[in-house]
Amino acid sequence: MVIGCLCRKHLRVAYYIKRKEEFIIIKFLIGGSPCTHWSICRPNERETVSSGIGWELFQNYSIARQKFKPDFYLYENVASMGEQVYTEICKDFSHTPYRINSSLVSAADRDRYYWSNIKDVPQPQERGILLKDIMESVIDEKYFYTHPLLNIDTTKQVCATMDFKINEMHKRIFNPNFKLHTLTTCGGGNTQKKVFDNGRARKLTPTEYERCMTLPDGYTKAVADTHRYTGCGNGWTAEVIIHILKHANVPLDEEIVVLSMYDGIATGRYCFDKMGYTNVKYYAYEIDKYAMQVAMSNYPDIVQCGDAYQVRENDWCFENLLDVAI
Repeated sequence: MVIGCLCRKHLRVAYYIKRKEEFIIIKFLIGGSPCTHWSICRPNERETVSSGIGWELFQNYSIARQKFKPDFYLYENVASMGEQVYTEICKDFSHTPYRINSSLVSAADRDRYYWSNIKDVPQPQERGILLKDIMESVIDEKYFYTHPLLNIDTTKQVCATMDFKINEMHKRIFNPNFKLHTLTTCGGGNTQKKVFDNGRARKLTPTEYERCMTLPDGYTKAVADTHRYTGCGNGWTAEVIIHILKHANVPLDEEIVVLSMYDGIATGRYCFDKMGYTNVKYYAYEIDKYAMQVAMSNYPDIVQCGDAYQVRENDWCFENLLDVAI
């Protein structure tokens, strides 16, 4: 074979095959398709059967798993999904998921299913983190409200409500001595989670949202506050993902290739980094420009692949991902 006649793509594929022969390359498929259509937080949009947009988004992950043939996979979604959706996902994976609430490792509830072929993952130990443990000590006045507070009772998790016109869920004021309810996306209009802070009500700061998701302070600082809240609300609790991935028992010096579906703010990339992996090639399917901006500000080596629906194309394969990076 004359090397000069090979196209760049074939050269890249040949290189990969050679590397595969000489070294062990471990492939991870991770992801959680957008839960908007399955969550009880949005009852008017909730799909409870295995059809519709929510199911099509899951199918992209399923197709990627069939074609990518990962050594390890991890798929996450809401524990409030409908029974029929749950049953069909279990059939697709041929096993039931782990069910883990992020409150064990963070200051906020986040009850989620995790389907994975990583075996024997126990429940994380309760770390006893409360809302007060992640609150910032110096807060700008712009985060505080002047609206009257109702039903004040500092013995309860929701220790007050705020008297203004908004969805009931967003009127809740949380007690710092308890856990916070699940973070959700924020579309502006005072939809952020709120806390009782020295007798006053205020919204949580973006840094406090990051801490609730067990991310480093400033991880989302590349974008405006509104998008910081949304990125965290859409994301993973990093410490839960780390807890699961550690049980794969892959040596830290191995060469890792990660395909991330619906990558969001690249929490998965952060998890591999925090675990100590230094030889990671990370391919991400994501279309939200603000999420991508956060991801690339932290990890400029991420290869952004675009829309997850591309995995349905007949010629999609792992080698095509290699071609993206050329």
